[in-house]
Amino acid sequence: GIQKQQPDIFEKYNLRSKIDFNINKWATLSNNSSFYTSKYTSLGDGSVDNTIGYSARHALANVPMKNPDGSWVYGVPYSSYKVANGRHIILGEGSHRLANIATDFANTSRLTITPMKVLSVTADFTYRLYQTRNVSRSNPLPYREYPDADMAYYSTGAGDNRLDEYVNTRNYYSTNMFATYSETFNDVHNLKGVVGFNYEMLKLKNLSAWGRNLASAELDDLDLVGQDEEGNTLTGVGGGQNEYALMGYFGRINYDYKGRYLLEISGRYDGTSRFAAGHRWGWFPSGSVGWRISEESFFEPAREYVDNLKLRGSYGTLGNQNVSSYYAYLRLISLNDFAGYTFGDGTAMGKYSTIGAPVASDLTWETSKQWNVGLDMTFLNNRLNFVGDAYIRDTEDMLTDGIALPGVYGATPPKMNTADLRTKGYEFSINWRDKTMLANKPLDYGFGFNLSDYSSVITKYDNPEKSFAKDYYEGMRIGEIWGFETDGLFQSREEAQAYAQEVDLSYINNRITGGWQGGDLKFLDTDGNNILGIGSNTVDDPGDRKILGNSLPSLSYGFNANVRWQGIDISAFFQGTGNHYWYPHGQMMNFWGPYSYPYLSFLPKNFLDKVWAEDNQDAYFTRPMAYSATSGPLSKVNDRYLQNLRYLRFKNLTVGYTIPENLTRKIKLDMVRIYFSG
Repeated sequence: GIQKQQPDIFEKYNLRSKIDFNINKWATLSNNSSFYTSKYTSLGDGSVDNTIGYSARHALANVPMKNPDGSWVYGVPYSSYKVANGRHIILGEGSHRLANIATDFANTSRLTITPMKVLSVTADFTYRLYQTRNVSRSNPLPYREYPDADMAYYSTGAGDNRLDEYVNTRNYYSTNMFATYSETFNDVHNLKGVVGFNYEMLKLKNLSAWGRNLASAELDDLDLVGQDEEGNTLTGVGGGQNEYALMGYFGRINYDYKGRYLLEISGRYDGTSRFAAGHRWGWFPSGSVGWRISEESFFEPAREYVDNLKLRGSYGTLGNQNVSSYYAYLRLISLNDFAGYTFGDGTAMGKYSTIGAPVASDLTWETSKQWNVGLDMTFLNNRLNFVGDAYIRDTEDMLTDGIALPGVYGATPPKMNTADLRTKGYEFSINWRDKTMLANKPLDYGFGFNLSDYSSVITKYDNPEKSFAKDYYEGMRIGEIWGFETDGLFQSREEAQAYAQEVDLSYINNRITGGWQGGDLKFLDTDGNNILGIGSNTVDDPGDRKILGNSLPSLSYGFNANVRWQGIDISAFFQGTGNHYWYPHGQMMNFWGPYSYPYLSFLPKNFLDKVWAEDNQDAYFTRPMAYSATSGPLSKVNDRYLQNLRYLRFKNLTVGYTIPENLTRKIKLDMVRIYFSG
């Protein structure tokens, strides 16, 4: 259940302002500002194995949290076991603290000039300051190994008398300037054009500091840091900074004839500092056409039932600069202290530098090219609506492991733009909206359904052997899960030993002691060579593995319904996915329980009923075996424990009531609505 802890306080404040000026008939000025600040104060954890859940799973039920005299239990005699990793002392003492403070300020100023009715020019500038500050405090944790023992203190790790402060500051600058031309000729030709420029820059700065042996357990200030027994002041500082800039030119032309034939052509020419000179700029054109068939004269007979029929087609390119870090094209040098060697009188510590792994200097934009066809239809006086799209998207120059290099190269091949990906998909939605009468009062209602699916396949990658040791191979479907087929559990030692004589199971026999037994998982030798394994670890020779499923959903869908009557409104939304799979890794203790670690205290409900035994041979899990999920047979992906994650969930329900306008007008309010949403 939920554990109560103090303090647990969240505070936030918001402020927004918007000002519009009409300078004259042809110029306007606006300014939008927002300010947000929040502070979350919690108990903190002192980095005790990351989470309460992890520590709770290590809290053995046969060891109490406290001694009879009320002192805490942490270490126990003659054992290395630490009760709950000390988490219970942190919760009980309350001397640990963590404060997360965030501040966000943004301001956008915009000037629009309209020298002609058909022409406007807009310029804006945005500045945003986002800063986060984290303050973490830990203190020694008192405990006794047994009643009446001397008081001891856990004073390392989570029990360290230590204060950490960390500040991250982001300064973001952005400006846009563009001109818009719009005119209609002869009442039938509609033309609109936009041309512009944009620039943005982000600067990041980190600053951290820590200190130990503070003079006060209640006050959090680095000025209180003291010295250790040898007279050393234990402090440290850290920092770092990054920045990037992006500049682009863009244009767009829209044309339509009577709203019947539609055309749009656009393009962007963008440059980024993330890549080396000569590779920073990319050209990304796009275009689309549309035909409103329902506006044609020959469609007149069908208009009684079909209100709108529109065909669409488009081709577009889009660049992605976020395929690398800020300086991925540069080899970075790191400075290090060599604690094992000193100079002179022994007080000067040795220093050395190391150069980073080789990089590719020709890194550039990842480009997506998409073809799309669509159909829009409305029927029955706009009550029934259908929108459908099908698309093919090619992602080129993906940043992946580079080409294979000879071993004499002496380093890992650098990341390069070496992979292409093709995605095919579709999506559509159907919605119905109508009115009827209930108790002589109008009732509005509607419902809808949407469905989408896609698959992505690698079309280019330098892996001619199709080795699984690399990230991809040509023809690979993204999300593939390869694993072994199984045939239930052995029901006796004799059955298991006979199979082990027939098939070499050495690939999976880690953690198997005393030979194969009843209750062990039976892996199938599907390639018939009497050796269970992974073959050459390639697609053409995967050994006994096959594709068991895919981690990406086969379908995504949703449906909604809403109704409104006499000020009462109700809406509901359901969302779900089709088949997609996941294999629990060995550290997933909530699934594997003691199959991960034998000292695990957490057992899901009815877990033991699912464990194989002589009198429970239809069980789901194998016979008890420590570490079998982390490094034994269960660590090998197989079809028995592959989990299907398909679902349908009731995502949202909203119930509201709008007070009649004739009542709210009396208190000078246009509308008052009370609602519940969850």
